[in-house]
Amino acid sequence: MSGKLERARIGGADVAHIKAPLAVARARAIIGARIYDVGQGDAIAILNEAGETILQLDYGGRQDNPFEGKSRVEVDRMLPVSTDALVMVTHWDEDHWSTGPKGEAAKAVDWLVPRQVTSPRAVRFAADLAKVRCIPEPLVGRVFEYRAQNGDAILWQKIAKSSPSPSVHENCNRTGVAVALLRRSDGAGQVILLPGDAPFDEVPLFDALRTSGTTLTGLVAYHHGSKYPLRNGTRSLLRDWPVTPGGPCDVVFSYGAGNSYGHPHLDRYDTLTTRREVATPALRTTKAAYHDILFR
Repeated sequence: MSGKLERARIGGADVAHIKAPLAVARARAIIGARIYDVGQGDAIAILNEAGETILQLDYGGRQDNPFEGKSRVEVDRMLPVSTDALVMVTHWDEDHWSTGPKGEAAKAVDWLVPRQVTSPRAVRFAADLAKVRCIPEPLVGRVFEYRAQNGDAILWQKIAKSSPSPSVHENCNRTGVAVALLRRSDGAGQVILLPGDAPFDEVPLFDALRTSGTTLTGLVAYHHGSKYPLRNGTRSLLRDWPVTPGGPCDVVFSYGAGNSYGHPHLDRYDTLTTRREVATPALRTTKAAYHDILFR
């Protein structure tokens, strides 16, 4: 998308100290990620050894979401957020935060978000949050680590600077945050990739993990499986990344059925030689609310 749009800069104080949320620091291990069916959008829970959420990555869901007509209490039950949770936003496209106003629990906890130029509606929502801190632009490119007690880690990186001009459309996809889960505890170096809407080859963290000898256990397709832009760099990154032994690589497409964007384009991940494709609309036919990508 390009052209002139009404834009504003996300408010809130810059985060002063990057440190692991208490729920992550208390976790004995990280077992994987839970990808909720929220229709068009992303909402991903990162799980400890007991299957409890220790960090919520994105909290979206627009077209074809399952929350229409539900009470705030029901929304909180369907997409739970504990009182000591951290909600982390990959970027400010509305399908990555739009469930926030539908309930109460998420609005009351800490939010860690990228400083971006985005829509006035997103800016207003951020201003209504009780506790929001922004990742400032000088931290672009640095990798941060939230570590569990056994060494398993949530790694994240803000990948680029946001546009300085609020009058020009800024591509949130490429200036947001990308996340990887790293299992160190068994010595295997397994990885689960959670890119938000950022193309894989635009995330230096991902390439560093690949070249370090890790194996790929699963991923959430960036931008809901969009075919734009899946360049040769992304295809090569996935082609050269060995899959964790013991099963195929889970490739999860989180999108709304019948969306106007034509998501997903399943053939875009065919360089992964062993993969299991999971589409969130298909979960609804079996009354499953989510799909878990778990370390082996």
